[in-house]
Amino acid sequence: LAFIPLTARLGWVTVVRGAELRASAESLLIRQTLLPTVRGRILDRHGRVLAQDRPSYDLRVDYVVLSGAWARSSARSFAYRAHRDVWGTLDEDGKLALAARYLPAYERRVEEMWSLLAQGSGVSREEVDRARAEVIERVEAMQAAVTVRRERAEREKLARAGVAIGPDQERRIRQLAAAPIEEKTIAHSIVRGVPDEVGFRFMRLAERSAPMFAAVEVGEVAFDEQPSLLPGLRVEDATERVYPFGSMRVDIDRSTLPKPIRADGAMQVELEDLAGLMLGSVRRQVYKEDVDRREQRLRENESMRSGAVTEFGLDTGAYNPTGDRVGHTGIESAMEDTLRGLRGVRRENLQTRDVSERAPEPGRDVRLTVDIQLQARVRAILDPSVGLTVVQPWHNNEYVPLGTELDAAAVVLDIASGDILAMVSMPEAPRDGDWSKRGLEGKELEKHLAVRAPFVNRAVGKPYQPGSIVKALILCGAVKAGEFTIGERIRDTGHYFPNQPLIYRSWIYKQHGITHSDQLGRDPDEIDAMMVSANVFFFTLADRLGNSGVAEVYQSFGVGEQFGLGLGAEWPGSVGGLTNGVNDGSDLTRQDAILLGIGQGPITWTPLHAADSYATIARGGYRIVPRLVTDGGAPPRAVDVKIPARAVRSAMEGLRMAANDPQFGTGYHFAVEDGTRDRIFNAPGVTIWGKTGTADSSPVTWDPDGDGPLEPITERNGDHSWYVILVGDEGGPAKFAISVVVDYGGSGGRVSGPIANQIVHALIEEGYLKGGDDTSPPRADAGGGR
Repeated sequence: LAFIPLTARLGWVTVVRGAELRASAESLLIRQTLLPTVRGRILDRHGRVLAQDRPSYDLRVDYVVLSGAWARSSARSFAYRAHRDVWGTLDEDGKLALAARYLPAYERRVEEMWSLLAQGSGVSREEVDRARAEVIERVEAMQAAVTVRRERAEREKLARAGVAIGPDQERRIRQLAAAPIEEKTIAHSIVRGVPDEVGFRFMRLAERSAPMFAAVEVGEVAFDEQPSLLPGLRVEDATERVYPFGSMRVDIDRSTLPKPIRADGAMQVELEDLAGLMLGSVRRQVYKEDVDRREQRLRENESMRSGAVTEFGLDTGAYNPTGDRVGHTGIESAMEDTLRGLRGVRRENLQTRDVSERAPEPGRDVRLTVDIQLQARVRAILDPSVGLTVVQPWHNNEYVPLGTELDAAAVVLDIASGDILAMVSMPEAPRDGDWSKRGLEGKELEKHLAVRAPFVNRAVGKPYQPGSIVKALILCGAVKAGEFTIGERIRDTGHYFPNQPLIYRSWIYKQHGITHSDQLGRDPDEIDAMMVSANVFFFTLADRLGNSGVAEVYQSFGVGEQFGLGLGAEWPGSVGGLTNGVNDGSDLTRQDAILLGIGQGPITWTPLHAADSYATIARGGYRIVPRLVTDGGAPPRAVDVKIPARAVRSAMEGLRMAANDPQFGTGYHFAVEDGTRDRIFNAPGVTIWGKTGTADSSPVTWDPDGDGPLEPITERNGDHSWYVILVGDEGGPAKFAISVVVDYGGSGGRVSGPIANQIVHALIEEGYLKGGDDTSPPRADAGGGR
């Protein structure tokens, strides 16, 4: 009976928990070493490498080894172990003398390491010695400076407290001041940037130990010593993330620029940090959120877990809290789980010396829909050095001074697939965070960040009112809802409300006191209204649609939805405010709905929404959600927005007339200072459908003294400039949608139009459009009839 509990306990230990306890015991005999991996690449649509790892390793050595302290302390430790029976009887000089017997052997081991380091890394022994000497000189100088500073601070502290400094206090002060600085407790780089095969070789050597001298016999006991073959060596991952297309040089044909800045030949534009907002960056610091996010992903994704976690429960993709690379922004962050590789594992049984390895798995590549060469051309077009994003005399900008750099964004969308071919936002923040190379620091940098917001991706992250570019959408929605019949003409009185001539006006009535009916000699139909941008016409359509009808039109084109591109903050667009947490437009008033007919009032979207909407019309009413990352497969499924074919035909014809009619097209030409007019689009062999827009905006202010006595300064004011176009080869269908917005640029035709024109030239240069050789101006009646 007495043995029954013991027997039960033994059975539970050996049978129930036997395997678990045995595995735990065996694990103590296993040494696991993680082998580094590489991050996946980011590629453009043609396979060009946009981001990749440049593997390298630093060979670092603990400072105690560099300074000789390791050899001295190791010799003393061995002397103590080997002569423990007499150690306590010796004075300090005797202990030092005993340790000195073994010191040369430890010093030889360190010398052998320096030679192995030089031979294995391919650098000379002189370089290794020089690097070691420089580290020692630097650290000792830092220690001396810190010691003096500490001692002075401690004496001043005691003096303020009225404490007299006697011998005991003096000794304490010196001990506190001489405490080792952090640099004396860490490893320092001796050889930098060795390739991965060299790094792997030294990782394995660092794990090996070797006899240093024959066993020392003291009495009947033999003391052996087998320290590390490379004492104090640390192989640190110094892999760099490089962006091969970060810097580029692009040629701009000046003969295609607007007349006032037109010239023969080409100009070169130097680009830095190309596609920085899109590609993003990685950081070396691991946050708790990174660790928590990965653990949650492993719990939710069994396939990911089975590939990453070993049979011993080790996550080979886990973050090293003391320093690891993590996708921080842009695609690097959004595709972190794909790009992040899995480390290899080297397992060594300390009892049997058996070694097994699980090879590292590199991260998987991510392919973007972007063409980096086209991206570079669009980025160059928006560069202030070209002159299109600088306030010019022909802009007639009454709010922003001449010569001021303007912020802008542009999107190029492939209509057939929904692929984003280029997406540029200006200005961009430098990827490395170094603003000094841009000549910005102090208050100037604060002002730049506050006023121009370089960290915001304007193409998808900033809300804009669309202005008149939405009139094609309103037409399609009104026909779809049965609120407008193709061919119907609507009288233009210059203002919508009969007895209120100062509000809800057409632009031509506001500027010249005439109506579009007067201008055309007829009441406009839908094509006329699009061509001349007749506000009253679209006020009427929106009023007929009503509050919910107008909201439904915008929502059918994707307003209110995020694209999920993975670029950080995306503005989903909005119609009205939020009702019960939903942006459904139910809070709109009649006046709001009428203004929405011309893209004003409580409506916001982004340049990507604009390009997406026009592409939907060009597809005959089928929407394909734009994408930035592709697996090489078919594009996303097209959704039928159910726009009647007759509405699509009229909308396309109205857009064509707006961009091509020399007499009435609001997007055909602009006036320059010499009194002449310059045609906006001058690329031969293409067809343009497009619409200009001028949208209300709130002023941007800057308060240089924070909450001080000075009033904030208005740095930007006026209207945003829009031009959205469809373009295709002459005689063919539309192939690409291009949207351009210039913050506080004013006129869509004068400011955004020339930018859109240059993007058309870029598409020709990159082979997306055929173009042509005919550079003669179009006939006077081009596009004038229907």
